[in-house]
Amino acid sequence: MKIIPILSFVILLSLASCQYSQQQKDMIQKIASSDKDRFENQFRSDLFKEFSKKDMINLSSHENPEVALYFFNILIEKYPQECFQVLMKNLDNTKTSDIWTSYDTINEMTVPQAMIFYTMYKGNILTEIQKEKLFEAIIMDIDNKRHLHGDLFSYLGEHQNNPNPKYYNILKKEMNRKENILFYANTYLLNYFANYNRYEDSLIIKNYLEKNIDDNGPIHMNMSVEFINKHPKPSYLPILEEFYSKRIKGKEFTADPGFFELEDLTLATLKYNTESSKNLLKNITYHTQYKPDEELAANEQLYFFINTYDRSNYFADIKNDLKSKLNKTKMDSVISKHERWDLYKK
Repeated sequence: MKIIPILSFVILLSLASCQYSQQQKDMIQKIASSDKDRFENQFRSDLFKEFSKKDMINLSSHENPEVALYFFNILIEKYPQECFQVLMKNLDNTKTSDIWTSYDTINEMTVPQAMIFYTMYKGNILTEIQKEKLFEAIIMDIDNKRHLHGDLFSYLGEHQNNPNPKYYNILKKEMNRKENILFYANTYLLNYFANYNRYEDSLIIKNYLEKNIDDNGPIHMNMSVEFINKHPKPSYLPILEEFYSKRIKGKEFTADPGFFELEDLTLATLKYNTESSKNLLKNITYHTQYKPDEELAANEQLYFFINTYDRSNYFADIKNDLKSKLNKTKMDSVISKHERWDLYKK
């Protein structure tokens, strides 16, 4: 009695190994080896004769990423309604391929990353309901799908104004992570989570801001400083002071008419009318080293920001001191630059 299932298994293996003709196997091999012929019109024409729609769907989940993505792109072209199920089937596939993301850039992506790129950002063939199901599957199994964090960031950014309650506990756990994994030092998680607007999360957010002042990214793009500039709670000012102490003090920074590296820190500091914030602004103004250059315009940049954004005139003493040191030509250049680029701040 036990012989029957064993024989059946052997038969199934035999059928699986023979499911494709030799012509089909040769074509699959060409695709797997990235043979240039795979993009020729004749090859494509022969492919549509040799493979059925079912074959193409199955091959879109092939163990070789080149084969899987080649046939997935055919699905996008010929059978776009089949792409979502194939994508969902491949979410845990961590094999990678080099993907052309523009005419002159190539990024290494996992198979599902590439499928998301092709369906959402290149082809835009997924419905809103399908997108919601896709990202719910990623978030609800986040520990096993960290290879898809980049796409998840985009989703959180697009939906940050309406955070989904069902994701709250998962994202709260991510906010509390100590290790640099997935969301660490990421603005999208912070903004999405903060928009739950729960009072009990204030300490979690503050701790997250504190740990992210140490990231190695550009000074002028630090996510904690940017967040504090938009949400200047009193408890966040010490974070700006620590940022200055750890990341600014003793180093040199660019301050010319076109680019001021400490712009975000200055703007965030101006949101506080306290003795501590005034001392911090004095450090930025008088005790920071700026790269020596004939185009150095630190005084002009700082004067512009104080004059424009200190509506209470709390920092008037610093502003008036800077006014006496301004270079008119540099000041005109700074004003001209901000007239062109700062409209979004008004």
